[in-house]
Amino acid sequence: MKSMYKHIFEPLTIRRMTMKNRIMMTPMGTNYGEQSGEMSFLHINYYEQRARGGTGLIMVENANVDYPLGSNGTTQLRIDHDNYLPRLFKLTETVHKHGACIGIQINHAGASAQSARTQMQPVSASDIPSKAGGEIPRPLEKEEILQIKKYGQAAKRAQAAGFDTVEIHAGHSYLISQFLSPLTNHRTDEFGGSAENRARFARMVLEEVRAQVGPHFPIFVRISADEFLEGGNTLEDTLDYLQYFQEEADVIDVSAGLNSSIQYQIDANYLPDGWRSYMAKAVKERYGKPCVTTGNIRNPQVAEDILAKGDADIIGMGRGLIADPDWVNKVEFGDVCDIRKCISCNIG
Repeated sequence: MKSMYKHIFEPLTIRRMTMKNRIMMTPMGTNYGEQSGEMSFLHINYYEQRARGGTGLIMVENANVDYPLGSNGTTQLRIDHDNYLPRLFKLTETVHKHGACIGIQINHAGASAQSARTQMQPVSASDIPSKAGGEIPRPLEKEEILQIKKYGQAAKRAQAAGFDTVEIHAGHSYLISQFLSPLTNHRTDEFGGSAENRARFARMVLEEVRAQVGPHFPIFVRISADEFLEGGNTLEDTLDYLQYFQEEADVIDVSAGLNSSIQYQIDANYLPDGWRSYMAKAVKERYGKPCVTTGNIRNPQVAEDILAKGDADIIGMGRGLIADPDWVNKVEFGDVCDIRKCISCNIG
């Protein structure tokens, strides 16, 4: 049976990775990781269900590149040491059996880390909390900023573990985002001030990751294209600063919002299907790069229309694939009426 959603089921090749369709499971924390930072078998089973359900690319939730300083939770995955590779390899081997591609998001929490958990003061671009009432971080010294090899080493481990790609998290109030945003970057050295300076850390991370993984391995980068906060980056600001680090990125994952505008980061249920796609369209038109769009995409016809118009190349789906791991298969084989519909909760 040929699906009526032909754009959703058109393969996409990025460097040496070919997705069988245009649906990407977006990175979402699960609390399924072991307290040691390893993948649990419950975790592996969770991702296998979405691979079996037809998802083209699964992007595993953010893994910590610098423990404990960059920690984002007690059950967060770690990828800062080789001893995490065996379970990660088991995951990639399991997902590949079902014809899905798999990537992993690598991240440093920066000021979003909590000293109660890490026993260390959080770090950031400046001494600005990542949200109102949050802990005051200490600004990173220039010598510490230059230790960006941890992102590169993490990406190299991901490649060794059998992942098809990595995504660098540069949005959502985590460390790279804290450098990019004028709200949290008040530095007066070469890492603060102008858009070029605020993007310098991101550029260094992208260049280091590329140096570690080589020319054939796809790199995604996730951004908050509009921070939706007074004094924060607008879409136009983002289109400007992207020029300084987009060169080594193969795909731009165009998200939105910060901790203080979380209703746009984890889309509130009143926001319409596909409401963010105009941002991906703007990035794609400016830089000619494949883009991911996300944002309450619950209706397969909306996904099809976004792809058909060329506004984005990949549809990122998060809570929709929690609600129904078989969403993709149901759309492909004409069982749309049987989809267990996401109601976009988990935000309040």
